[in-house]
Order: sequence, then C-alpha cells, then structure tokens
Amino acid sequence: MKPLLRILLLSSTVVLTFACSDNHRLPQQADPDFQPQNTTRSFSKLNSPVVFIDEAHNNFHTANGRFSAFAKVLASDGYTVKSSTKAFTLAGLEQADILVIANALDAGRQDWTPPFRDAFDAKEVQVIKQWVSEGGSLFLIADHIPFPKAAESLSLAFGFEFSNGHVDKAIFRIDDESLAQHSITKGMKSSQQYNNGADTFNGLIEPVTKSIRQVRTFGGSAFQAPNDAKALLILGKGSTSLLPEIPFQINSETPRVSMEGWSQGAVLEVGDGRVAVFSEAMMFTSQIYIPTGEKHGLVSEGAQQNEQFLLNVMHWLSKKI
Repeated sequence: MKPLLRILLLSSTVVLTFACSDNHRLPQQADPDFQPQNTTRSFSKLNSPVVFIDEAHNNFHTANGRFSAFAKVLASDGYTVKSSTKAFTLAGLEQADILVIANALDAGRQDWTPPFRDAFDAKEVQVIKQWVSEGGSLFLIADHIPFPKAAESLSLAFGFEFSNGHVDKAIFRIDDESLAQHSITKGMKSSQQYNNGADTFNGLIEPVTKSIRQVRTFGGSAFQAPNDAKALLILGKGSTSLLPEIPFQINSETPRVSMEGWSQGAVLEVGDGRVAVFSEAMMFTSQIYIPTGEKHGLVSEGAQQNEQFLLNVMHWLSKKI
C-alpha cells in the first residue's frame, strides 16, 4: 500500500500520522472511477464461489471502501462477494468458500500510537484454522506497521512470520525469478468458460488463467514463509525494511534491516484447504490520493498485470487451478 502520507527520510524526525477512526477525512480513498479490465466470467450464477470480505475487525480495507476495486474485479469474474461483519465462527464460515482479511486492526484503535494489539482472539484463530483444514480458503493481507502485529496470531498459526515495518515499492518479474513459477503465474486453459457473464456454456476452450510476467507492489511489509509454502513474490538484493516504533515516524536513525529473500506473497496448502498471504494491499485495489488526485494501485504504470494476477490467485483459492 502506498504510504498514507509521503515518508521523507531527513536528518530530523518527520512525524506523519492520521486518525484511523476518521476514515472519510483520510487522503487515501477508493478510486470511484475504477472499472475492471476483465470482461469474461469464469463462473456462472450456478457455480459462483462465495467470498467473504472481513469487515468485523476494524479493517482498513473493506468491500465498500478502499477495497472496492478488489471487490469489483472479483465480481467481474463471477464471484459472489459479501461483507463479513461478525466475529468468525465455524457455522458462519461454512457459508463461504473464500475468506478475505485485509489489514485488520485491533478494536478501538484511534491512531497509530503503540502498543499494537491483535485483531483476533484465540477462538477466532482456531476457527479459521479448522475451517481451512476442512477445505476453506483464506486470503490474508497484512500491510506495513501496525497491520502485521494486528494479524500476528493468525499469520503465525499458519507459519508466516512478518516484519512489522515499512518496505519500499517493488517490481517482481519472471525473468529475474523474483516472481516465481507456479500455476498462479504460468496460466492454463479451461473448458469451463462462460462468455460475458452469460450462464450458457459457449463451447470454447479459452484462457481463463493467463500467464503473468510482472507484478508490482507499493510498499507494505514482508514475511518469512514456512518451508512447505511456495513464495511467489521474492524480495531481492538491496531490499530493506524501515522499523519505526510508531508508523510513519522516520528519521536518519530509524533501524533499517535487509529483506533480501523475504516474501511479499506466498501460498500454502493446509489439509483440504488453501492459504494465500500477501504483505501489501494496494497492489490488489485502486485508490486516489485526494490532495493531488493521483491514482495508485491496479491502474499504476508497471502494474498492468496485477489485476490478472489477482484473478489467478483467486482461481487458485477457488481450486479452479
């Protein structure tokens, strides 16, 4: 995610803060003009996977807010997208095929002041893990500090260890192996293709999961994936993370650590279910920086394949590939 306010590394301290509770005033808002590039549905009304987008945990990204472009892309492919506004229970999650959690925060947070607490209680983490092992799919996104700390118990439950800092924007490419070879990036053909949202099979074999050569991220954090996971987005030599105690309060003395070999995206199979973990949110949505009118994310230069990458990740989570 692009920093909510621009981070400047000066010799003196630069303090950049905002109020999480006053979302309508934040300079980073959903792009109201975004329309998906995708025009062909992979699913009909008869086989549409149900996607829950979490809105019960003080989430910075929601289906009707900063993740509206994300929701539009999914809808364009035939997914049924619903907001999840209650604490997680097994009975509730059994109504969904895929659960999306994007940048949850601890309850009651009003600003970026530490300490940063977990957004999920132990029972919810246990419920999600059981639901995944029994066949559910989890799409977890935890961006820059403090989002990794808020999702720590959940990410660690699946073996993902986050750095709670700020990583610079990056471009991942197949050519230099920073973007890994996987069914998500290789692409495939399917005979179960529906044309322009119609419920009638068109009889053609068309590419629904297209190959990906490049993906762009816009900052965020990074993580170390468990050994049985497959890293998709791999940070290279020179990649670093700034580790301020308070988000956006950065100066020349702020610790900087190497992130070489760490991941910004990975996937993992757990029992009968699947997990996709990413450490950057704007790569999957489109937002506008109100003071300048600049748009960032899916519409940005260098991110032309990000939308198809999102669809491919969703195809993997829905077990289409």
